[in-house]
Amino acid sequence: MNHVLRASGWRLALVTSGVLLALGGRMHPEADAADSATQELATMTADERWVPGHTLILASTVLLAAGLWLVLRGRVWPRRVDGTLRIAAVTISLYVVETVFHLAASVDSDELAAGESAPIAWAHLGLSAFLYPASGLALAYLGASLFAAWRGPRRLLALPGIVAGTAHALSVPATILLPDAELSPVFAGAALTLALWSVLLGLASAPYRRPVVAVPAPEAASQH
Repeated sequence: MNHVLRASGWRLALVTSGVLLALGGRMHPEADAADSATQELATMTADERWVPGHTLILASTVLLAAGLWLVLRGRVWPRRVDGTLRIAAVTISLYVVETVFHLAASVDSDELAAGESAPIAWAHLGLSAFLYPASGLALAYLGASLFAAWRGPRRLLALPGIVAGTAHALSVPATILLPDAELSPVFAGAALTLALWSVLLGLASAPYRRPVVAVPAPEAASQH
């Protein structure tokens, strides 16, 4: 069993990450572009779906980071992508911090609605302004590197990563630059595409190999 986990742990992490992200993303409350950013966040964090949905998203992000580190450690993908894979693993690990504050922003729901100080919620927004673009660009870069490194049909697996990473990177800056636009579909599309990519990577980004089990050497014949 331990040999199977060592050989396929990265697959389990990536596939589970994708499934949890798809489930959590579907639970995300919708925003109203007519409201201010503070009012939108107050409404969404007060929604009963915020905590369970973002708990799933947090778990998904932790598993994605773990899966990328396991891929790097196991040298699963072509060595030429090790550099971009390491960058993606580091930035997604940092992005985990944002997802923690994202989830915890619900504790400031009443303060947001009253227009009072909301340190956790504002920390979430501050971190997202940096870590959404950073993690999204890192994933898009990883997807482009895999596309260049792989050959044959497997190259197609890299394309959702480029799309998901780009959409993820642009989502938060777009809300800042276009405060009156309805951008919920951008967030939802980025999450769904990233979930799909994570599952595809776990299932088909490397050949399946039977784990090698070490066989103990036979004991030396006893001397007579």
